Amino acid sequence: HEMAASKPPGPSIEEVDLDKYDYIPASQRPDGTWRPARKVKKGYVPPDEQPKFQTKGSQFRAQQVPGFVPGMDPSDLNAAKEKPKSKNQKRNENKKKTAEATSEEAPSSAAATPAEPAAPEDPKVSLEKKVRNLKKKVKQTDELQSKVAAGDLEPNAEQNDKLAKRGELEAEIKQLEEEMAKL
Repeated sequence: HEMAASKPPGPSIEEVDLDKYDYIPASQRPDGTWRPARKVKKGYVPPDEQPKFQTKGSQFRAQQVPGFVPGMDPSDLNAAKEKPKSKNQKRNENKKKTAEATSEEAPSSAAATPAEPAAPEDPKVSLEKKVRNLKKKVKQTDELQSKVAAGDLEPNAEQNDKLAKRGELEAEIKQLEEEMAKL
């Protein structure tokens, strides 16, 4: 008694008229079932075995070397494959080269001389800047205090520290204004 899966169903080669027809043999599917043997007219190609349609343009592109332009000298192909560098990449390379060149020329001279300010600042101007910055901080603490008082904000640790330093900021402003008056 033979098993059903061992012999494919359908006609055998002897039963097919080989003059008018071709014979597609039975085949087993991946799930184990059998495709039946088929008798087809000579020259017939099943749809799954037909080649995919390609236009003339796609056939030409498939044969063409990527990056090669018609009329281009083949020796220039390698140079064309390299991606051109952007403006920023070139600028960064130049910076690196100049930095390396300067570090090789005089490594000790850069460490020996500290960076000097571009222009010496007037002491009165620098005091005015400090006072302006401190007044700005006092203003920020006042705004923070009003938000806390209104109940709009629950202050965190940093905000509490800022509120606590308000008196110190006012004392420092007063001291700096006295120094400015002496000048």
